[in-house]
Amino acid sequence: MSNYIRCRGTNSKKLPSCLTVTFSGPNVRAASVVLDNSVTTRDKARSKFQALKRLGLPAKHSLAFLFSCVGRGRHFYQAEDVESGAFHEVFPDTPLVGFFGGGEYGCDNFTLGRSVQESADQDSADLRHRNELNKLQNLEKWFTCVVIACCHLAE
Repeated sequence: MSNYIRCRGTNSKKLPSCLTVTFSGPNVRAASVVLDNSVTTRDKARSKFQALKRLGLPAKHSLAFLFSCVGRGRHFYQAEDVESGAFHEVFPDTPLVGFFGGGEYGCDNFTLGRSVQESADQDSADLRHRNELNKLQNLEKWFTCVVIACCHLAE
């Protein structure tokens, strides 16, 4: 009985379901990567996670969230725990939580909490930042894995 609100034991109105997760605060830094259809091996997943690692998020007070399509996993990779295993190879001390779902939203975002517009404005010569705005137009994904790493910076 998915996509139903349960009220007093009866099914009510059918609604589309969507979960959003937001990270904010003056001392919070977050970044994300999307493992798309081109990421078909542990090595390719590890390479994407290395991009997050290069941002230098401190391991202390950090955690990560993994939202993966139900179509990925053992049948996609012909092995278990490929994405989470690759993540822990790169971030051995960072807790990772997540779940499988049907459809994901996300983009590669290495701005560490600055708005995408602000990042593009600050460094318009950097093609990567200018392209961040274009990525926002296509956040809906399928058959992907979205990983968000965030940390709380000490005051």
